Amino acid sequence: MASPGLEIERQPLLGDHTPGSRDWGIIESEEHYRSRWRSIRILYLTMFLSSVGFSIVIMSIWPYLQKIDQTADASFLGWVIASYSLGQMVASPVFGLWSNHRPRKEPLVVSIFISVAASCLYAYVHVPPSHNKYYMLAARGLMGFGAVFQTCFALIGEKGVTWDPLKLQINMYTAPVLLGATLGILNIILIFTVLREHRVDDSGRPCKSINFEEVSTDEVQIPQGSIDQVAVVATNILFFVVLFIFALFETILTPLTMDMYAWTQEQAVLYDGIILAALGVEAVFIFIGVKLLSKK
Repeated sequence: MASPGLEIERQPLLGDHTPGSRDWGIIESEEHYRSRWRSIRILYLTMFLSSVGFSIVIMSIWPYLQKIDQTADASFLGWVIASYSLGQMVASPVFGLWSNHRPRKEPLVVSIFISVAASCLYAYVHVPPSHNKYYMLAARGLMGFGAVFQTCFALIGEKGVTWDPLKLQINMYTAPVLLGATLGILNIILIFTVLREHRVDDSGRPCKSINFEEVSTDEVQIPQGSIDQVAVVATNILFFVVLFIFALFETILTPLTMDMYAWTQEQAVLYDGIILAALGVEAVFIFIGVKLLSKK
């Protein structure tokens, strides 16, 4: 006859939990531990794809904007860049509140779906007969709700190929967002099939999660520590400064290099993509260095 502890470990993570079935003295099972790390890696991938979606079109926005709408000027480029952050500013509190009261898969999947839809819209902004720049503005704004690659896609060229039945142009401007949309769909599939929500304390014991059914009110609750408000504010300010600098760099780099070095649109996309890729490699080494120094 199996012991009660083994029976608890063998219970499905999302299965039925009757009152009193949770034993807080049992450290999480090996399967529970592996499931948590699979979910963490899926979230790593989600954050990576989100960052790729943000930066993958940085170098090509300005030449693409000039191509689809001759009335667009550099000041409108600033609005296009800002629309991403504006969409993120509006959506973040809403999706955060949503995730506090519902399973976190819901806002996660919805935000990725919006990003996929925005990527498709970005790829089709050349189709409308007029006001194309406003469609790009809307597409970048929607991406806020939800660059190495750009260098590779520059090899496709400005003309690329056209799929007439769908009126789809695949060139160095649209290929990155189409890749982003494809990866977003793959991300949604992985979230539905692999991601499972887990909450554990410092000892690895499972805590109450919204994925579990309600249990007895006598269940032991793990006390939560107080939040350091100063640290939270300081972190947000630092995050704002970093993104502010990056957004400024994103806005002026391509127009500036085209004017300063007389680069063509294809050259600007390629060379600026290489510059951004080099900065990314530098950032990796900086993070590794910070991790090593923090141990001392």
